[in-house]
Amino acid sequence: MKLPRSGRHRIDALLVLLLSLVLYLATTGGSMATDIMSYEVAKNIVEHGSVAMSFNVHDMDAHRGIDGRYYSPYGVGHPIYAVPFYFAGRVTEEATGLSVGKPEALRKAFFVLGNAFAAAATVWLTFLFALRLGGSARAAAATALTLGFATLLWPYAKMGFNAPVAALTLLWGVYLLWTGIRDARPAVLWLSGIGFGCALLVRHELALAVLPAGLWILLESHGNVRAALRRTIPVAVPVAVAVLLTLYYNHVRFGNPWNTGYLHDSTATFGPVSTGLWGFVASPGRSLFLFAPVTALGLAAFASIWRRDRATALLLGGTVAVLTLFYASQLYWDADRSYGPRYLVAVLPFLCLPLTRWFDLPTKSTRRRLLRVVVLLSVLAQAPGVLVDFSKAGYRPEHAHLDYQRRLWTWEGSGFNLNAQAAAKLIPVNIRYLAGTGPRPVIRNAEYKATDFAEQFAFSLDFWWLYLFHARAISAPVALGAFGSLLLLAAGLAWALWRRCSHDSAR
Repeated sequence: MKLPRSGRHRIDALLVLLLSLVLYLATTGGSMATDIMSYEVAKNIVEHGSVAMSFNVHDMDAHRGIDGRYYSPYGVGHPIYAVPFYFAGRVTEEATGLSVGKPEALRKAFFVLGNAFAAAATVWLTFLFALRLGGSARAAAATALTLGFATLLWPYAKMGFNAPVAALTLLWGVYLLWTGIRDARPAVLWLSGIGFGCALLVRHELALAVLPAGLWILLESHGNVRAALRRTIPVAVPVAVAVLLTLYYNHVRFGNPWNTGYLHDSTATFGPVSTGLWGFVASPGRSLFLFAPVTALGLAAFASIWRRDRATALLLGGTVAVLTLFYASQLYWDADRSYGPRYLVAVLPFLCLPLTRWFDLPTKSTRRRLLRVVVLLSVLAQAPGVLVDFSKAGYRPEHAHLDYQRRLWTWEGSGFNLNAQAAAKLIPVNIRYLAGTGPRPVIRNAEYKATDFAEQFAFSLDFWWLYLFHARAISAPVALGAFGSLLLLAAGLAWALWRRCSHDSAR
């Protein structure tokens, strides 16, 4: 891939990538949340060369294959991506002999760690794209880090869901499509098609992104049919291969190329689009603007791109629109048992990219000042999701009265509120544990499929080094030393990035 603008930005891009990754590594928790199915597929690929799950994870007959075994309805892309991380977890377990209260705990933690790498790569690609959209290195870095730490990408970098991998592959496809056409580089268009194909393999519905991509190709070809075909074929071929692989994958598992595992799942059906759209805007449990306020400014900033480059505005905005409308049309548009609007994590890069121009406005301009305030609020808004695992805080026995509708439409049941309340209680408790002024709860070992094991850690903030401390695997000084070392490294990377971007802006 040709780096944008100038070779001097190679180091800037590397610093953005490393800064994001180090902060994600410092704050990851290793919690699977509820996405155990993808882990099961990754595990069995490594251990048995099979894509079946070890057991019926969610007790749903719709997931039973024609051979009697159970299969995940999710795309195979995420488990394949996670294979190296699962293997690293297995090697670590075998090499250290470390057992953390439950079989395969380390392997699951390493599986989740893959999302930290995917999220950091998404931030890196956003930096490169922002540069190409005309932003300075400082503005591009600010845009990328806003995505990384002022949106739900941060909390989901800590969980086992496929949201970060979906965001990465979708952005990969769109960015390389834009670059391949604007730079007249056919080889890059092939890479773009591979990105779109991988996105489809991660989440089937991401194939819808080819609609705004096709419109972009037509607009950039200015009515020249031959040029449009030359540009479309390199993108379309890898996507077609991904479609065929998916159909074959479905046929082998369920005997029907169109059955992904959702065909007989009553939860996979359509509902009123208006309900989903209103929920994404204003519901206390899933409002995008509550969980990531900066995205509201991202929408407003589309006007800046529209005035400069309407085709690009349609590519970015069309990607957001087509996927948002699809998810809003689902009966369970909220993704269920999720922290905030999980389905919309994949479109977050395209909502943040328009902010690039705003970050380049004069320091004293009204929009620039507003942007600084909202970005700060958005970073703070990520704290409840970063500090506390929502599956431990939001589904406690004392919250049993919060039914599905209350979790969506009332502040009392909002995951944001429940996590914030839990964080306020757990921060002083964990400080006392680390300081040795309070006795730590005893953590009992658990069987592999024990569902109550996570509740035994409900008193802990959601950080890997704290989990290891509470499990008596490491001491408090070692835990704090590990966390502090990563923060110091992040501070050094941030300082180096700030120096380089300041020097670049002064030229």
